[in-house]
Amino acid sequence: MDLKLAREVSELGAKDMEICMQCATCSASCPLSSGTNPFPRKIYRYLQLGLEDKLLASPEPWLCYYCGECNKDCPRGAEPAETMMAARRWLITRYDWTGLSRRFYRSPAWQVGAFGVVALGIILAFCFGHGPIVTERVELNTFAPVATIQLGDKIMLSTLGALLLSNGFRMHRRIMSGVKPPPWLYITQAWAFLLHYLTQMRWRKCGTERGSRWVRHLLLFSGYVTMEVLVVAFLDAFQTDVVHPMWHPTRIFGYYATIALMIISAEMMLSRRQKKETLHRYSDFTDWFFLMLLFSTAFSGILVHGFRLAGWPLMTYATYVVHLAIAVGMLCIMLPFGKLSHLFYRPLAIFLTSIRQKASPDSTLDLDRIKDDVGELFQSCLNCGTCTSLCPAGQEQSFSPRQVLRHIALESGTGRSVDQAAWDCLTCGACTPACPRGIGIIDVIKAVRAIPVSVGKPPAFLKAPLSSLKEKGNPWGGARAKRLEWAQGSNIPDFSPDHEYCLFTCCTTAYDSRNHTGGRALLQLLTKAEVSFGALGIHENCCGDQARQAGADAVFAELARRNTELFARAQVQKILTASPHCLNAFKTSYDGLMGVGVEHYTELLDRLLAEERLIPVRNLPLTVTYHDPCYLGRHNGIYEAPRQVLVRIPGLVMVEMASSREDSLCCGGGGAGGWRADRAIRRFGRHRIEEALGTGAQIIATACPYCVRMLAAAVKGLGVEDRLGVLDIAELLAMSVTVGNDARGPGRERATADLEVYHA
Repeated sequence: MDLKLAREVSELGAKDMEICMQCATCSASCPLSSGTNPFPRKIYRYLQLGLEDKLLASPEPWLCYYCGECNKDCPRGAEPAETMMAARRWLITRYDWTGLSRRFYRSPAWQVGAFGVVALGIILAFCFGHGPIVTERVELNTFAPVATIQLGDKIMLSTLGALLLSNGFRMHRRIMSGVKPPPWLYITQAWAFLLHYLTQMRWRKCGTERGSRWVRHLLLFSGYVTMEVLVVAFLDAFQTDVVHPMWHPTRIFGYYATIALMIISAEMMLSRRQKKETLHRYSDFTDWFFLMLLFSTAFSGILVHGFRLAGWPLMTYATYVVHLAIAVGMLCIMLPFGKLSHLFYRPLAIFLTSIRQKASPDSTLDLDRIKDDVGELFQSCLNCGTCTSLCPAGQEQSFSPRQVLRHIALESGTGRSVDQAAWDCLTCGACTPACPRGIGIIDVIKAVRAIPVSVGKPPAFLKAPLSSLKEKGNPWGGARAKRLEWAQGSNIPDFSPDHEYCLFTCCTTAYDSRNHTGGRALLQLLTKAEVSFGALGIHENCCGDQARQAGADAVFAELARRNTELFARAQVQKILTASPHCLNAFKTSYDGLMGVGVEHYTELLDRLLAEERLIPVRNLPLTVTYHDPCYLGRHNGIYEAPRQVLVRIPGLVMVEMASSREDSLCCGGGGAGGWRADRAIRRFGRHRIEEALGTGAQIIATACPYCVRMLAAAVKGLGVEDRLGVLDIAELLAMSVTVGNDARGPGRERATADLEVYHA
């Protein structure tokens, strides 16, 4: 997030961004905003949240033609159209690699000064490099040889064109980020660029005065293009000392271009001065300056023609120099860096949007199947955007739960906007509790994921885990015979009906070496507290929670069946889980476990400490912050038990991160994210570690094997191993609880030694 973004855009003319309440009235009133691509509300959201990358990748500001309908209907009296205009100016400054656009838009003095330098250069060039001055008659081609002027035109336009194209490439790179269309698509969709470049036809649909503004804009643009074609391609016929008859094409087109430019630019300046149209209520200096230069170019051009017809040589030559100075100055400043560039950027944005839509295959979603799975409540979505504003995935990449729901409801999704987007969800649960309609957004996401998985087409990163779940009963590719090797000889009794608890080993604890120490610490604590427990060992299968979140319903159903039958045969009455994911699966998705108690180990440890069956006596002089796992906190409401365990450890100082409890940030490991290797997933853990470092903590403690794994990887990725450790709560408590009959608290030295043993 760039907190400077809103200020930068407001300096370029945006109005009242802070009062927008995201009601979407502007999107509803906009004749160009579509159900699948609503604006300007989306752009307001990017500006309010400082989402610079998303704004840079958005073609929507260019799809707005400023009809002003949204301004009239905004209940807060904001100016969405003006904000879209300012967003376009900001985008121009970011596309431009030279940095001149930024200076010109921010400073009228820079803009006028740059124009003056170019114009003065043209005047000086003629002062010292003109041809012979014939005064007996008008010989403009003697004073300014056509071949020389035409060569200068081509050099200038080639240079300016190269600048504009390079900026256009930067625009292309942003908008097409993550999309790899086939090359032939650029060729087949080229008509979209040409059509909208030459006609600006989308403007016909814009606003209540349909056609009138478009006609004026078309006249202005056609006059400009006509003049450019005459000057560049047909200068030898256009700039001539021979007076052609009125019906000659050069005179007809020349008069048309001059009259169109003068009349329309003058009418637009008058409209801006009188503010009689919504479009012209606000004007940036660039708007005025461009129109003034356009009018001056046309006016000075017709003066040259008039003086030539009148036979006034010196007036013709002098006015010609002034005309050329204005025209060249306008083009050099406005074409690649200013107002004139929108004639290129807007059709390019439409062209790229068309390619992006064509490059995405049709979605495989089946609306009826989704409704069968989760009901029809999701179709009542208000599109308020609350889910998207809370979604941590939406802050790291272009993911919007609201947009996914909208595409599904409208059956307008593509492979990119729905099928691929659904895998960006981490099922962290931040969205569902806040939905004003009570929509189970995660359930909808899982239903979308289930469609390709059910036909054997899961994403590439999920193929190996699903295959391992089917063949080996765990997602990590570990051998079933090695499921208890993590205990390293610790005496884990085989479960019998006489035991109070059946300890269920999480697959991540069993096969991820980083979690072995936490698992062994829990065994020590249970043994010390004389808890009656046993384990089913190699007979266990994965709880299947991650498979369920990934939409692999058949795989989950088989794992659930095996485990349910195993628990029934062993006569299990209470299950103790090390992982919140196992807890969640057993409590919410195992229908066959009716009457069987399920408890997370932090709940048991909290109770054991309260009953003084565990007594932490060793002093741990550590500053610790606690990371709430999504599936322990938001999904199952367990916030206090882990904290109560930590605060009972002597010497330990607890500090809270800003994002804690219900607002905790996801580590990135949920919803099958633990098997993804892309940078967006890694950033979740890194943000959490940076937040932990900001508290001054030495340890970030958690109670989930996936969180331990993801956070430890983030610590390593940031290179802060010497500043912050990642520990399971059981590890910290085991360092403090008495061993045998020793209740003497050995002090800081012993605690530090233990910490090094348990450290990541």
